[in-house]
Amino acid sequence: MGVFREQEVLGNFIDNHDNARFLHCYDNLNRWKTGVVFTLMSVGIPIFYYGGEQGYAGGDDPNNRETLWTNMNPKSALYGFVKAIIATRKTHQTWASDQIERYVDDNFYAFSRGDVFVATTNVDKTINRTISYHPYHNGEILCDVFFPDNDCILVLNGVFNVVLLNGEPKIFVPRNPSELQAHLRGAVSQR
Repeated sequence: MGVFREQEVLGNFIDNHDNARFLHCYDNLNRWKTGVVFTLMSVGIPIFYYGGEQGYAGGDDPNNRETLWTNMNPKSALYGFVKAIIATRKTHQTWASDQIERYVDDNFYAFSRGDVFVATTNVDKTINRTISYHPYHNGEILCDVFFPDNDCILVLNGVFNVVLLNGEPKIFVPRNPSELQAHLRGAVSQR
């Protein structure tokens, strides 16, 4: 690991009070989301600068220190996005698991931490990858934490397919067997 032997004590961040916010420099929400997913899910100490969950895009200091207490909206889409990541971290205690690279190429990076699978891209188009190196069993269903009811994939013949739309990141977790049974009962009753 070179100079930094203990990566788990290094701070990860995408925004801070010393620089213009990411969204000021790059007007690309999916890239920001990818940065947040990587920041909060990777090995290290995640640092989340206030206001990101509100889409703040201030420039250089002091413009990057927007007032939050008069503009806080816990129902905003970005707030829900960040909340889903934090809930996944807590529920699956990702900090207790190593980060294992599962797929890497010039435009796609995926890793797991325990039973959580993270998929990211650096392009603003739809990208599709077949994952064969993973910790899951055949028949297991993985659901994206951002759209758990309609973005699930099946592990079949030792592989599963990940599709990232327009540069979006995804975090997959195994569907809880009791949730699966309830989901299947609901699908059958809707027929």
